[in-house]
Amino acid sequence: MTDPTIITDAPNLVALLSTADQSPSGLVDRARGVILGLAAGNLLGLPVEGDPSDFIADQYPDGVTEIDSAEQFRPMDDDLAQAVELGEALLGGGDYVADFAQRLVRWRRENGRGIGNTTNAVINLLEQGHQPPEAARRIYARNQIAPNGGLMRCAPIALARHSNPALLVKDSAATCAVTHYAPTCQWSCIILNTAIALLLKGVTPSVKELAEAAVADGAPAEVREWMMAVGDDIGDLPLDDGLIGHTLLCLQAGIWAWQTPLNFEDALAPVVSAGGDTDTNGAVAGAVLGARYGTAAIPQRWLNCLPQRERLESLADDLLAAAP
Repeated sequence: MTDPTIITDAPNLVALLSTADQSPSGLVDRARGVILGLAAGNLLGLPVEGDPSDFIADQYPDGVTEIDSAEQFRPMDDDLAQAVELGEALLGGGDYVADFAQRLVRWRRENGRGIGNTTNAVINLLEQGHQPPEAARRIYARNQIAPNGGLMRCAPIALARHSNPALLVKDSAATCAVTHYAPTCQWSCIILNTAIALLLKGVTPSVKELAEAAVADGAPAEVREWMMAVGDDIGDLPLDDGLIGHTLLCLQAGIWAWQTPLNFEDALAPVVSAGGDTDTNGAVAGAVLGARYGTAAIPQRWLNCLPQRERLESLADDLLAAAP
């Protein structure tokens, strides 16, 4: 039976996407940039995850600018690992939502590095035989929170569905709700993937247009309020306050990344140095910046630290090729 609280349609957002060029130049490079940028942001933020900005400033006077070179030999952290599992589930065809859920179960057993509390609790229920989205619904009914664990990994949907806006909306919500059932989690993924798809097409999203379209499509008013609160200075966002890990706070980091005039490195480092859930804010901002600027804009010294780079690039290529 269809779950009525899982978002399946957003006609105003679909209309915004449908007007963009379907075959822009540089698409392959930007698609790779999404996955590699997500990886770079995730790893750049790991050493300071959970730290406030003032502590980071004391420890890193020039900002957080380097990825530990040992990361290329370590298991993927959860932001990147779950994005890869999602992307490979999409490529598998069939019931990719159920496949993704089982991939998460296997990932926790074999790796599980950095797993969040909500995802962990949902996987417990999946292992007991509950199906998605019922497992996530039960956890949401229990805690009523909206963490960023769906948003951090959702970018592969934008690559695979950039030319099918209706499917982008549906799959963004359905795959988010495998672990993160809250409506604001689903809307965060839909909005971020809409923005990434536009950037892939060479279009800079209008925050106002996206926010108004989302609310017209049924998003809670608070989504627009959080989106419109993003200004020019990353330091004005409360990334390290008591709402660390909130999906809309993380979405703000992504919005800032598609508006700033700074280049890839000069934009990603301040997002991480702003503190809070730095690895996830970095992953989301990195995916956005990768869609804007492409792989060529990512510092080579960061690319050299990524685990399984060939797998990541092949995933991006295959997702793009699979776009309907």
